[in-house]
Amino acid sequence: MSASGRVEFIRTIRRALDRGDSVPRSLDDIVPNEPDTDSLRLLETIAGRDRTAHLALLDRLMEAGQGVNVSVLTAKDGPAAASVITGIAAEKSAEWGDRKEVVAWDHPLVKGMALPACLAPLDIPVYFPDAGPVAAGRQSAFRRHAEAAFMGITSADYCIADTATLTMKTRPGQPRCVSLLPSIHIAVIRLDRILTTFEELYALLKWSPAEQAEGITRCMTFITGPSKTADIEATLVHGVHGPRELYVFVLTG
Repeated sequence: MSASGRVEFIRTIRRALDRGDSVPRSLDDIVPNEPDTDSLRLLETIAGRDRTAHLALLDRLMEAGQGVNVSVLTAKDGPAAASVITGIAAEKSAEWGDRKEVVAWDHPLVKGMALPACLAPLDIPVYFPDAGPVAAGRQSAFRRHAEAAFMGITSADYCIADTATLTMKTRPGQPRCVSLLPSIHIAVIRLDRILTTFEELYALLKWSPAEQAEGITRCMTFITGPSKTADIEATLVHGVHGPRELYVFVLTG
């Protein structure tokens, strides 16, 4: 495209946007560097929630979970959740083969449940990824464990109550394969990580000082229920392209 053609093309777009031949807007006009009124309101709402409000969101999450095949369970703390998870591990069968293995995130909530000790009497090993830089061979070894595992245990950054959607960032020691490859995915979150809507999530990701300091990691995943696949006749099947079961444990203590 010639220079004159490019100028005319841009003018046409400006006229379509009802901006005429005005001076191009600055980057700050297009991408604000300060939160607008709606974002401030959302941030204030999130910061001002008390325990009663958080428990009300938990009720909404439980209701939304029923519609997308998510089992939302509560536990006072990590050890209490680990006790229930141990029961699930004992009850469920491995989808591939006879041996049961578990892979889990290197995350404070997950590590605090002491799952290796809980599952040892069942002869179910728990494998954690390395949090720091590791050799390719060790990464491959963990991936093989993830492929063989029947259960993957993670935390989540947030959970949206209206849609029962987990929001999970990928970080060192917290790979996506743990929530993707095993047949059963279990996520453990704190009560105060439940948000109402995606609008609240976007406001936090954009304007929260903690989120701004970390930034967006190389992968952020939204998970709403287990894997769902339907054929041309709309026959729904769970677990074809990911976990067939999803549990969310909310720690209320």
